Order: sequence, then structure tokens, then C-alpha cells
Amino acid sequence: VLQQQTPAMETEESGGPKLTENPAGGDYAKALVEAEKREAGDAKISELLPMVLLTVCTSFIPGFTKFVEQEARSMMDKGIKGIVTFGRKCFVQVVGYFRKLREEYIGGAIIQICTLAGQSGIGKSLAFSQIYMREAFIQGEKVAFYSVREDTIYLFRMEDGKYTCQQAEVNDHGFWKTKAWKTFDGRSAHLIIDPAPSQGHKYFKVHLVEAFVVYLTSPNSELSNFEKEIRGLTFKRFFVPTLAIEESKVIATELKESQSVFLERFQRTGGKLRDFIWKDRYEHFKACQDNAWAGVQTGEYVHLGDLKVSSRIFSDQPSPTDETLLYSEKYVIVAQSEWVKSKIFQVHAAKHFKNFTGLDGEKWFFAKIYKGCKLLARRLPKNLADAKKKKKNDDREIKMHEFPAHSTLKTFSDGVEGQIDKCRKHIKQVAEDQKAELTVCPTNYPPIDGATNCRTLYQVTISSKKSVGKAYVDELKFFGASKSKKARVFFLVPQSIAEYFSISFAKDFKKIALELAEFWVVGIDLIKMVEDAQKKKSKITASS
Repeated sequence: VLQQQTPAMETEESGGPKLTENPAGGDYAKALVEAEKREAGDAKISELLPMVLLTVCTSFIPGFTKFVEQEARSMMDKGIKGIVTFGRKCFVQVVGYFRKLREEYIGGAIIQICTLAGQSGIGKSLAFSQIYMREAFIQGEKVAFYSVREDTIYLFRMEDGKYTCQQAEVNDHGFWKTKAWKTFDGRSAHLIIDPAPSQGHKYFKVHLVEAFVVYLTSPNSELSNFEKEIRGLTFKRFFVPTLAIEESKVIATELKESQSVFLERFQRTGGKLRDFIWKDRYEHFKACQDNAWAGVQTGEYVHLGDLKVSSRIFSDQPSPTDETLLYSEKYVIVAQSEWVKSKIFQVHAAKHFKNFTGLDGEKWFFAKIYKGCKLLARRLPKNLADAKKKKKNDDREIKMHEFPAHSTLKTFSDGVEGQIDKCRKHIKQVAEDQKAELTVCPTNYPPIDGATNCRTLYQVTISSKKSVGKAYVDELKFFGASKSKKARVFFLVPQSIAEYFSISFAKDFKKIALELAEFWVVGIDLIKMVEDAQKKKSKITASS
């Protein structure tokens, strides 16, 4: 019987993993220190600006071997000599505070571990780590970078006035007992841990490490599992925001990309740099976000206590109490982007369409008509529209109809006796060429809800079909409609049902109804109207 043998754990006595010299790593440390450094973005425009930009001439970045090759070619194609690192203002603030905590730790304080948390794809692993390492390299300090994704640790140290880099595979928890690590470790050393999806911190064991630890993570299982590992220890955890529009504009300018394209992508991705900066990543994100919204393949989760929500729909944002700081120990969960906010509002509004009845409901439809607009109108019934179009080869089926702006709104109350007759007579007296007034009928007026004049009539409905019969015909005749002077009846419906809205005719009334009037359906984007009204209300409240 063959027995499976378990590989022996590497220990200090066994010598542990082999350290490999990495000359590119040493060159990288030198290039990072000597990188061109400048600021971009106006602080008057946003509190998140300016950014600190580093242009690093390197073919190697720890943890991002494949990325560097692609990015170097991309920068070269744009005429940029080096890889641009965007040192966000929030990152610069956090680096300063982490270094302060490290000095206190070296002096005997107990806080050994700091966690930088934030939405995935905002530059923690790449941009923040480089800003952090650069400050350490300038001071000649030892820095270890543990890339869980690569199962590799990179050890940077100063020797004879220049930085060297060695790397080793991290294959088990025993690595932290090996000679390779023990000779590097110490309270003055830095250990940056870049976790990987579904793997987290993997083989890191806090009780075997003396170095000052910086853990870069999203607020998901990577964070919760790490905090289980360091349970019982005092540590600091800070959250940073997703990118703001002002930051994306700076990035677009520096990368010689279109600001308008970035802003368009921003509507879907929110401030996830990784997903709006590259077209292929953006298209992939959109597909994933659509799936997440549909409840399929929700992907990575953002955790808030026991609450778990998709990071493609929601994001975490810091909740600072100090206005001068862009990071915080507390955070909140918010909608990922304007696209998500709109989708949430659509769901909420759609559930309330059934309550859009009476004058309260009609006001949203008539508000659009009252102000004047151009809207697509579809001829009804469909078989007639198709026949007219085929016969005359024109646009009888669908055309853009212009509704004139009205200067006066006249309403008739349900609570006063005789209002229906008064409304009917008033509409009849308004000549076809008069378009300044919009009349809104009493809610119990059959069968129309409003009129611009005796030839332009409106009915508001949230139903997908309506029947035209005697009540319509009688009303059309009363208003003087005829074969030579047809009226136009517009059914105003929610945009979501306009495409398949239909009318039918009561027995014996189809011919006469079509002789007296043209029937059209017009979709009103109620969701956008209500949403715009809410935004306007919010602005008024905020400024009051």
C-alpha cells in the first residue's frame, strides 16, 4: 500500500525556501525614489486634489509583473516615458499616519498592524503601496511585499548605499519561521500584504512576525478573515473613498485619454479606477454589473457586519468626523454609481405607478405636456398605422410630435356641481389654432383627461390597452370633429408600456371613431421626471 507523504514544513533549522536575487527589484527601488514627482489638480476644485504623480521608469513592480509589461507598452504608445502612479490625496494622508504609527511601534507602542480598506479597484494595491514604499525607500528602511496572488514575498533592503531585492516562494505557514524571514524581520521592517480574492492573507501568521504590518484589502471576506487572524491584538483600520469625478478628469488628462469617455464610464462604475480606465475592463464590468443587478453571479461582496451586498452594486465610503481628513475608521455602504441609483429609483417608482391615479397622478403626465416638448408618437391602431405606412410610404406609424408650451393651466374641481358640463363647454370654445392653455378635466370626466383645444385631446392611463366606444364618439361629435376636421386623441402612458400599448373598438364604433379622430400613443418618462423633481427638491433643501 502506497502512503501519501506530506511535505515537511520549512523551518529555520531546515534553511527554508531559497532566496533568489532579483536585480530588477533593486532597480525598481532606485527608480521609485528618483521618480519624477509633481502635483496635478486644483485644490480649489475639490478637497480630494491635488494628486501626487510619480512617473516611474521601471520594468518591474512587486506583485504586478504581468501588469507592468502591458502598462509599459501602453505608456510608450502614448509617448509617456515610464509608468504613471497616481498618489491620491487620501493615500498620501494615510501614508503619513501609518508612518507615525510605525515610529511609535518602534518606540515600544503595541499597535503593530494597520489595515487600509476600500472598494476594490481604487488603487490600494498598486498606487498606495508604491507611495508607501517610496517613503520607506527614501529613508533606507527594510520593506517586504507579500503578494498572495503570486505566492511570493519580495524583500528590499539597503546594502552598501543601494537597494537590493530578494524573493522567495511562500508555500506554507512555516515560511515565517525560516532563516530567510527571521534574518529580515524586526520592529523597524515593513511588511506589506496584498491579499488575493478567495485566498485573503493565506499563509501569513501574525504571531510569527515582528515587522510593522500594512494590510491592503476590500471590506469583504479578505478583511473579516484577516481580523480573525489578528483577533486579540490592537490594530488600526482605515477606509478610503472611491475616486471622485474630479480625480478621474485628472487621470484622463495625464493618460491622454478622453475626459468625456471616462465620465461616461464613471456613470456605471462609480469611482472604480480599474474598471473605467480600460475599455475591456469596462465592458467586462458592465456585463458583471448587469448580472449582479439581476441577482446572477453577484461576485465579490462588501461586508457591513452581517450584511453582505454585491460590490458591483454597492460600495463602501469612509465616514470621517474630521473635515480635513479623507479617511476614517468608520464607513457606510452607498450605491455604487449614478446608474445604480437610477436603477434603484426605477424599481421604487415602478411599484408606485399603480397609485398614479386622479389629479395627483395626472399631474406628472401633464407637467411634461404643459412645459412643451418633442416626443415620439405612435399611430393607433397598429393595423391602420401599418397600412397607411405601406400605402403612402411615409412615417404614419411613428413620428416626432411637438407639443407646444402652454402659458395657462385651467383646472376643474370634482367637488363643485356642474363642473363636467362647464369643462366640456370650455374645451369646445377653444379654437383649434389656440394653444396657450392646457385644460385639465375633472377626474370623473368621461372619457378624456385634458385638452389643448377642441381638436387636441388627452387621456392619461397606466393600462396597456384601452377601449374606444360610444363615450369617445359622443365627445368627439360634441367638439365638432368630422371627416374634414379630425380631432387628435393622445394617450399619455408611462414610457415602459408605450411600445406595446394598444386600443380596441366597441362593436359598431370603429369606423365612426376613425372618421372623427386620429389616435396616438405617447410615452412619458415618469421615472426621470420624478427623479429630476427629487433632485431639484434636494438642491432646494440643501441650499435653504
